[in-house]
Formats: sequence, C-alpha cells, structure tokens
Amino acid sequence: MNDINLRQLKIINTLIEYQSAVKAAQVLNISPSAISYSLNQLKKQTGKELFIRTRSGLRPNSHAFELQAKFKEVVQLNSRKNEYVIATYSLIEILLAEYLHGGEDSLMHFVTMGSGEEERLRKLKHREVDIDIGGKLPEDRSIVSRHFVQSDISIIVSENHPNIKDVFTLDDWRENEHLSWQRGIGSIIGMADNVEPSLLSGRKIAWTSPNLLSLAWHCSISDYVMIMPNIFVPYMQKRFPVKSFSPPPELQMTFDCYLHYHLAMEDKISALPLQNMSSALSACEC
Repeated sequence: MNDINLRQLKIINTLIEYQSAVKAAQVLNISPSAISYSLNQLKKQTGKELFIRTRSGLRPNSHAFELQAKFKEVVQLNSRKNEYVIATYSLIEILLAEYLHGGEDSLMHFVTMGSGEEERLRKLKHREVDIDIGGKLPEDRSIVSRHFVQSDISIIVSENHPNIKDVFTLDDWRENEHLSWQRGIGSIIGMADNVEPSLLSGRKIAWTSPNLLSLAWHCSISDYVMIMPNIFVPYMQKRFPVKSFSPPPELQMTFDCYLHYHLAMEDKISALPLQNMSSALSACEC
C-alpha cells in the first residue's frame, strides 16, 4: 500500500466516478493504455483485482473503494496544490527541495528513478511520473527533453584520508579502491569520451550504488575514492567530512543532466521555477 502514489489513486477515483476507462482517460488527459498500465501496476502492487468488467462498465470492488477513500483523504489535505510526481537522483532531489521550498501551491512527490532508460520513458509516457531529471532518454515525440545542467567532475575523498592530502594524482586513482555511482546509459554516454577506457574499467570497485548521497557518506568514513559532479560537492561538504580535488588531465569528465516530461504537462511544468534553478546551478558550477 505504501508504494501506491497519488497519481494511481487519482486514476482509481476517476474510474469509480465515470465507470469507463475511456471517459476517465479523457478527464485525466491521458491515454486509455495509461489507464490499463496503471491498473496492471496496482494489481502487481496489491495482489488484488480492483474492478470487474460488466456490460455497463467497470464495477469497483471494496479494495477500489478503500483506495478512493485514501485519495479523498489526501486531496482534502492538499486541495489547492498542483501535484507533481518527480523521479530523479537523490542529490537532485535535495537541490529541488532547496530551490522549490516555500512553493505553497505545489505538492512534490519524489519516487525512485527507474533502473533503465526504457522503464523511465515508459513511466513518463503512461503519466506515472510527471518529471524525470537524469541522463538523457531516447527521443520520443510525446516526451519533452531539455538540457538541465552540465558540470565538470571532481574527485572526492574523506578529510581524514591517510594518504591523499593536497593533490590527487593518477597513482592515487590506480592504487585506491573506488565507490561507483550506478546510473543508466543515458547518464554515461559522452561523460568519459576523452578518458582512456582502462582507467575506468581497471578500477578496483569496493561498493556500487545508485544513491550518490549514501556513497558520499560511505566515502566520508572510509579510505575509498569516488567521482562526483561539481554541482553537488558544496552540498556534500556541508553534510559530510569530505574534500574534493580537480582530477588529473587524464581523468577530465563532464556530467550532463536532462529534464524530461510529457508534452501534455507543458503548462504545469512552465509554472515551476526549474529554468531558474538550472541557470543558477550552471552559473555557479559550484
């Protein structure tokens, strides 16, 4: 039950009110296939059928009414807010919270980013996710893709690292174990075009995770090294005892991040100060 998001609850409520997937899709401004996709996801999540198909339309059962009651409870608490379901990296979530804090007319629901480009794109197309901020996704005519931010890469180590003091060398890269940030292929393409492949493939990897925040914490209490986009470094240094270094010339890399959303969301997305955030991050290049 805890994995069910507000968008899914809204679909259930609309289906109960109109008893038709086609009519519900029109009201919600989504496709009927998005309705079917959401119902299939809910069946997997709850292990229960929520509707019975009859000649007169979709008939909800007690489980569907239970979810509708939960939706109305949430709506009553946030009746005047625009709702957004956002999938992004943990540190982008922190930055969004800082830049969008105080927006009383908006309600942000952050969800775990899909593990691959196909899953991320599917969730956008079926309106399970409103905003996806991460590596560039394959082109799709129903999805808007905009460059969000670009950043050089820094090397991060613990402030108490026993061997790395004032400068980070290529020998440091080869001799120390690494923490590796797992991302989809869209986040990696072009990032290391000018880096000798063996410098990346030959690393001694001690730990991998898609969560950059947890990796930064792990880095701060260990002798491991890791790479991190410059834009995140100041925020991590406020929270963890880590220090950063410019990489040796052989390890110069660039991180690119893209904003994606469904074409039907254009007006709602334009109401958010995301462009201001993008410009501010690019300008400071922390």
